[in-house]
Amino acid sequence: MALPVMVTPEFETTIPSTEKDIKFRPFLVKEEKILFMALQGQDPSEMSNAVKRVLQNCILTSDVDVDSLATFDIEYLFLRLRAKSVGEVIELRLKHREGDCKYVHNYELNLEDVKVQFDEELDNKVQLSDQVGIVLKYPTIDSAQTADNDLDEMMDFVADCVEMVYDSDNVYENFSKDEIKQFLESLNGTQFKKVRDFFNKVPKLSHDIEWTCPQCGKTEKVYLEGLASFFM
Repeated sequence: MALPVMVTPEFETTIPSTEKDIKFRPFLVKEEKILFMALQGQDPSEMSNAVKRVLQNCILTSDVDVDSLATFDIEYLFLRLRAKSVGEVIELRLKHREGDCKYVHNYELNLEDVKVQFDEELDNKVQLSDQVGIVLKYPTIDSAQTADNDLDEMMDFVADCVEMVYDSDNVYENFSKDEIKQFLESLNGTQFKKVRDFFNKVPKLSHDIEWTCPQCGKTEKVYLEGLASFFM
């Protein structure tokens, strides 16, 4: 006799970068195992891959390419997924950043209140000169891992995010990574700063918390940014 099939509920949310509505299910024990094993390894790359695998398993809308989603999309969707799978409320342990008071505040945060913050001035079209410009795309969770203080890694990161180059006569969309890196290396400092400014303004999953210590009466503000901050 066949065992009964467990019915899982379906939920809806919206991908922040595209405003596309999608359906998803909560993660199950098999997905929890994926996350637990990645967490045990303490490798950021393995954790990112685990998060993507869980999203791929749980997103029910067929035409969603998880690999192409922006980093903040991945973080936001995983937070929604976690909220529906485990519970909307998580407990954070907040500590004083300064002073002698050692009190640790247990703060309950509703994950439904956490949003992606967009910069209204952000423009993915960067004009480098009177005639030449580029169009950038948001970093994916894979490309973001290559961003570092090392110039070569930074160049790889930026190259992965160039969608097209244009001038007064043409639009260039078919180019190799080496070609776009050579193009980026030909920019002067002012031009490359314009490119980096785009990444400084990329939308972020973030949340502000203000709490008052019941022991010393001091009020502090905590800024949470990125997925790891919400599970500290």
